[in-house]
Amino acid sequence: MARRSKRKIKYGNLLLFIIFVLLVAFGVKEGCKYVSKTGNKIMKKIKVNEEVKEQNYKLSLFAVGDALIHNGVYMDADTGKKGSDGYEAYNFKPMLTYIKDIVKDYDLAFYNQETVIGGKNLGLSNYPCFNSPDEIGLDMIDAGFNLVNLSTNHSKDKGIPGLKYSSAFWQKQSKKGIYSVGSYVSEAERTKPKYAEKNGIKYALLGYATVTNGFTISDEDSHYWVLYDKQKVKQDIERIKDKVDVIIVSMHWGTEYTHVPTEEEREIAKYLSSLGVDIVIGHHPHVIQPIEYVGNTLVIYSLGNFLSAQDGTMKRVGMMASLDINKNIKDGKTTITIDNVKGDLIWTYHQNYHNFKVIPFNKLDNNKLNGYQNIYNEYKTVINKTNDSRIKVGF
Repeated sequence: MARRSKRKIKYGNLLLFIIFVLLVAFGVKEGCKYVSKTGNKIMKKIKVNEEVKEQNYKLSLFAVGDALIHNGVYMDADTGKKGSDGYEAYNFKPMLTYIKDIVKDYDLAFYNQETVIGGKNLGLSNYPCFNSPDEIGLDMIDAGFNLVNLSTNHSKDKGIPGLKYSSAFWQKQSKKGIYSVGSYVSEAERTKPKYAEKNGIKYALLGYATVTNGFTISDEDSHYWVLYDKQKVKQDIERIKDKVDVIIVSMHWGTEYTHVPTEEEREIAKYLSSLGVDIVIGHHPHVIQPIEYVGNTLVIYSLGNFLSAQDGTMKRVGMMASLDINKNIKDGKTTITIDNVKGDLIWTYHQNYHNFKVIPFNKLDNNKLNGYQNIYNEYKTVINKTNDSRIKVGF
């Protein structure tokens, strides 16, 4: 019996030894996963790669100029029917068909609402004191525009009631993701740091006007119509710059009907660049002006008219511009660059103030605009006056 017990113990010890060897061989230890030395090296290598992995983000921006809605334009958009508000209903969508097809390819799309949307109850009106129907704003949104400037020399054409209606109208559109600047429902709303994020890039848009058509605004009502002031601009930028990757400023500035930026435009552009603004989008001259870099800031001095009933070739030739905002993160450092900058021409087409359409020049022919190619060749030279290789003419 004793001999048998010793044999059992001997065989038992041998069995335990064999089991231990197998456990080590197959990498199992006390119920936890055992990783071999080779496995440890693989895990460390993967971790290092994750730490140095480069991250890249891109945000595309498209921009056009002034929606200057003369009575010829809104009369052409009149449907002859009453809307749910009891007033005449308007449809601008057919005028925007060509542009809508372009806008769909961009993340952000900017335009300048030159004429105030002041409420139909105040009566629609033409130059010199405009008032435009709600539908122009709604149809521009339908076309894909999501960045809007509201501070222009025509903002106060319908007084404070028009400004209040406009700011409330656009605040309502903000619920649809529309980012409007230059007019706010309150001073608290104006000074609240406002930004948005898309494709991993945070951006802020600010808007100011330097021209007023002789109108003034009290301090109490100044949030309805934001005018350019160096100190105000600096404070606005200081409030937002640490919260975003990119700052865009919309400037209603310059002198009408000249293709050459004024000294004031250039001085403001330099000042905005010194404050760290990345992109400046200009409008008001109603004709196109160049795209240039001022320091590290891309400046589009004037996009010209987008949709209007102004006569004369120079006023019917507008510009559409596009660019890419790039964000690169590497080794904990974030770099923002602006590239793929393009400018091209559009034409406001109509037949004796009927059938208005905004048409890119590459969609024109001599039936729509006689000599369109010569006109294109003449005006395209305005876009890149400095022959900067970073700015391309043509989409």
